[in-house]
Amino acid sequence: MTSERRGGTPLWAKVLAAVLLVPALTLFALYVLYALSQVRESGREEDAFEATRADAARFADVLAAEGGTPSERDVREALDRSAGGGQRLGVLVEVRPTEHGTRVLVRFSRVYERTVVVFGPAEAMTTRCFTVELTETDRPRVTAHGPGGSCTAVAARPSP
Repeated sequence: MTSERRGGTPLWAKVLAAVLLVPALTLFALYVLYALSQVRESGREEDAFEATRADAARFADVLAAEGGTPSERDVREALDRSAGGGQRLGVLVEVRPTEHGTRVLVRFSRVYERTVVVFGPAEAMTTRCFTVELTETDRPRVTAHGPGGSCTAVAARPSP
């Protein structure tokens, strides 16, 4: 007596499915890991970008503590002191006297770690431009410009 089995998947089809499925699942897993790493890197970049705001506030406080109308040299020294002996994060762009005080334009940068480093450095830098307005009567006013805001473009605008 011969018994035939009908409707079963042939062995060659199972092997072919496995051969095709394993690379597809591997590629999917790699894509998911890459997407997660990009989200984490984006978070680190945003944290670094927002940390520049704290740098600018610390700089403004150091500058305001000196009092009076600061010269360009005073501003550069305050910029060095606000770094706290650590890495120099700020670059002075412009010091301009205004009708009610002084306008200081400064660029702060922060380094953050990149996740997937195939080409290029393992660290990247984010930069933000700030305007610090000093008056003799009020606390310094710090204005953060957007991520695309070039300090050169901000410096070209007339003072308010």
